[in-house]
Amino acid sequence: MIDYRDKYKVYLGLAIGIILVPVLVIWLWNIFSGEEGRIRKFIQQGKKAVESKNMFSCADLVSMGYQDKYGNDRQGFIFAAKEVFDYYRQISVDIKSMEIKLNDSKTQADLEMRVSLSGWVQDKLEKILEGENERIRLRLFKEDKKWHLLELEFHGPVMIMEQNIN
Repeated sequence: MIDYRDKYKVYLGLAIGIILVPVLVIWLWNIFSGEEGRIRKFIQQGKKAVESKNMFSCADLVSMGYQDKYGNDRQGFIFAAKEVFDYYRQISVDIKSMEIKLNDSKTQADLEMRVSLSGWVQDKLEKILEGENERIRLRLFKEDKKWHLLELEFHGPVMIMEQNIN
């Protein structure tokens, strides 16, 4: 027969193990995944912010020095994102592939991604990026030990809010 106190020691040990194992796995993952892992985490944060249409989270991910080939600076990019969020009732982001290239100092990264974007307008689903045009290029910069979006470029035509970009 098991002593009453021994039974609780087993339960306590199990509870501590259940709590510590995931914490240890996450800690080790962060250590061994390096900068590429941090960039993948940054991309997942961006995906979550876009799908939840959270402007504050999106703005936190954009560098103060943002500049793209479409003439947008940080403020213009955030304004455009707000317009897109207001236009689409729901936005879906599906990341199909991602290739990360870090510079030698690991403070800048170029990403080539295949992403399928779609948005609901009223009761109609619009494809924003699809087929051969679903490739985008992101340039990231590490500022204050955090990754930020420095530039975004679409490969091929993109249809946003019934307007052709490119």
